[in-house]
Amino acid sequence: GLIVEGGEGGGFKNPKDVASMVLIPQVCEAVDVPVVAAGGIMDGRTMAAAFALGAEGVLMGTRILSSAESPVHANWKEAIVKADSTDTVFLNRSGPGPALRALRTERTTVIEKEGSPNIFGEFARTQDVYFKGDLEAGIALTGQVAGRIKAVKPVAQIFEETMEEYRRTVAALPR
Repeated sequence: GLIVEGGEGGGFKNPKDVASMVLIPQVCEAVDVPVVAAGGIMDGRTMAAAFALGAEGVLMGTRILSSAESPVHANWKEAIVKADSTDTVFLNRSGPGPALRALRTERTTVIEKEGSPNIFGEFARTQDVYFKGDLEAGIALTGQVAGRIKAVKPVAQIFEETMEEYRRTVAALPR
């Protein structure tokens, strides 16, 4: 199978930034293997949308990153909860090195405007971002769904709520 992630997702990206609503059905039509949708998936409604696009599973990266059990520092989780839908940035679209989506911080705002001659060098202090909560020490890879996440919750609760909302969403679809 394949994990197919649209440009909304956090992390390393295709610099062309194709949205999940376009990319997922395009890939599903082109391959004969199961597709797991990622990028913009964080609840039952977005899961239902992914299945309608042809995916057979979903990956909720930023949603689980911000869960109670996630080992990342509470500062990062809190930044996700406080984020608006425009609080991520798409960095390094022109290279050199990979493009990526990250949480908007003072550091990533500067990189977005001025670029970075060595994007990999921006990850030298990644451990400080992940485990010390210093969001200015590097790049906090985060998807656009951060703007929809309103609380840090246990994974079991996230999954229960996601499945409940998925069932309600599918039941409410016009026939």
